[in-house]
Amino acid sequence: MNVFSVCVKSMMVLGVMLSTSVMAADAALPAAPAPIASAGKVMFFLLITLVLIVGLAWIVSKTRGVQLAQGQGKVRVVATLPLGMKEKIAVIQVGDKQMVVGVTAQQITHLGDLDEPLALDAPAAAGSFQELLKKAIRS
Repeated sequence: MNVFSVCVKSMMVLGVMLSTSVMAADAALPAAPAPIASAGKVMFFLLITLVLIVGLAWIVSKTRGVQLAQGQGKVRVVATLPLGMKEKIAVIQVGDKQMVVGVTAQQITHLGDLDEPLALDAPAAAGSFQELLKKAIRS
């Protein structure tokens, strides 16, 4: 026996072992699901995602987004009066001074100052997210 024949025999044994292990692994793997069967699941989750997006957009449009996050800073919106789809008059408080401004989609115009300040509503205590969400849904 020469070295060449030993190498060839060991390569043949190794090849047989690899091929049997590959066949065993192929037999152990489950069959892949049919694409048509998984299409129903994909459509279902796509529909749920779209409904969720539309629902959240509706909630934000009803609450006008910033009303939930209105801060207690130096500038506050005291009152607003909608005049159209994109126009409104607002009374804002800057420090101790209250001003009337006109708001459009393109600009904000100072209309005047108030001699007698409007009474400020008592600021609502910041509640939990659940309470804020309930308020937003009721509106």
